[in-house]
Amino acid sequence: MRVLRDIVGETLSRRYRVVTRIAGGGMGEVYRGHDLLLDRPVAVKILQHSLADDPELVDRFRLEARAAAKLVHPHVVTVYDWGAEDDRTYYMVMEFVAGTDLRDVLVSRGALEPAQAVDVMTAVCDALAAAHDKGLVHRDVKPENVLISQSGVVKVADFGIAVVADADRTAPGIVPGTLRYLSPEQARGSHATFASDIWAAGAVFSECLTGRPPLQGSGPDLLRR
Repeated sequence: MRVLRDIVGETLSRRYRVVTRIAGGGMGEVYRGHDLLLDRPVAVKILQHSLADDPELVDRFRLEARAAAKLVHPHVVTVYDWGAEDDRTYYMVMEFVAGTDLRDVLVSRGALEPAQAVDVMTAVCDALAAAHDKGLVHRDVKPENVLISQSGVVKVADFGIAVVADADRTAPGIVPGTLRYLSPEQARGSHATFASDIWAAGAVFSECLTGRPPLQGSGPDLLRR
């Protein structure tokens, strides 16, 4: 069976050359790629094979990717394309942001200066407002999804990804959102709403100011609070 780590060096749909792995998570793996047609760097997210086995989830992934591609905003990572290499390899192609993410910044610096935190979260909230205006809920706002380019531009990533986790709460190893930033309604098993994104943004803002995650602990202990 083909595994995600074997995808480096391949070309998806005869267009997107997969260069190197960037990161991984419950939804799949993210790679730096190269768009051979337009000669530009891209980020490629490959949907986890265990999720790709469910046609309904794949269809929702495709529809959400299409919706996310219509969201054009200076503080949102642009979605360029969606495709399938075979019946188990589904991918989304996004803008490649050279730089770091807010998680790495918080790990290296601890709390941000209040003015810095406000600047970052203003950009995040502007991105979420633009998404909400188009009916899109992010569902998984967290420091790892706040990218900061080398020139200091803040961009929110992963619109069009988290819908798959929200659609199927029973998928092995998948949590609908990240526990430390999970809104009460999501923790209770309800679907995420615009308010869920606002809750998560507030939790991220708290961490920016204090240098500590909003809730300590993990798993069931968090959900009982």
